[in-house]
Amino acid sequence: MGHVTFATPLALLGLAALIPLALVFRRADRARRHALAVFGPLSVQSPASSLPRDRGTRLAHGLALACVALCVIALARPQLGTTSQLRRRTSGDILFALDLSRSMGAADVQPSRLDAAKRAAADIARAFPDDRVGLIVFGGSGFLQLPPTLDHSTFRSFLDAAATADIPDPSTNFEALAGLVTATLARSDAAPYSAVVMLSDGEDVEGKLEQAINLLISAHARTFAVGIGTPAGAVVTDRDARGTATPHLDWAGREVTSKLDEQNLRDIARRTGGDYAWWDGDASVEPIISELAQLQRRAVASTTHGPPADRFQWPLALACVLLVAYPLAARPRPVGPS
Repeated sequence: MGHVTFATPLALLGLAALIPLALVFRRADRARRHALAVFGPLSVQSPASSLPRDRGTRLAHGLALACVALCVIALARPQLGTTSQLRRRTSGDILFALDLSRSMGAADVQPSRLDAAKRAAADIARAFPDDRVGLIVFGGSGFLQLPPTLDHSTFRSFLDAAATADIPDPSTNFEALAGLVTATLARSDAAPYSAVVMLSDGEDVEGKLEQAINLLISAHARTFAVGIGTPAGAVVTDRDARGTATPHLDWAGREVTSKLDEQNLRDIARRTGGDYAWWDGDASVEPIISELAQLQRRAVASTTHGPPADRFQWPLALACVLLVAYPLAARPRPVGPS
């Protein structure tokens, strides 16, 4: 079932108010008993009046403290479990391939190439709310992060969380990517209904581009490429354990500059039947969106998961019960043996 989380955990600081409130109750109880003792013996007072028992007073104070605590917990919005729903759609599959190589940290596109690539992917996915979307991340190697799903909120979570540190080999290898795409489409038997959207700066420093293209063609993987970066390029940076950025140096101690290689991306897109676009803002991917709209589609079903379910009603309902019980516990009764 999962564990309890809080949407506004800072509200739990209000529980600290229980300590001074408990001290106030304790002091008031002592003052009450002292006043009764000064007034006269309880054995004389009890036949003429009803007074609260010590046990009842302590119970009432406990109920009041518990009621306050439950209200604070309700304000913190406890969440437990998620809502899920089986969705059926006439859908195609759009498999996004996100480049996480070291060069994607370059800042010739602000705030970085990787951030621009994520924005481009989000724009394209948003245009197809009824299509399944999946995510592959790659550098020197590749990983299927999310198989195609109708759950776009989960896709966006994986997309937002992607970072260059996720790939152990920070280089770029399109051949490794093509092999993973081929395996993914073969596993899902969805090639006729699928398209690949590659988001990269186009630099392939390890693989064999021709072999990569041949693999994509054999898998019938129609590939669309979005070029991220500029022809002028920018210095590639590394980050140390404290997050400080320093220029990446080659074997000779020279700063490495990464430039957008549009030719590689154009070749991949043209020969696999896709299209190429250079990222220059949201409007720049409209041609790719128009092409993807022509994708073949078929009936699919997928389970989607909503946001965590709010459970503030539970502590609030219990607080109401304690609020009703409070006057019953605090009601004066004839004093007898406690």
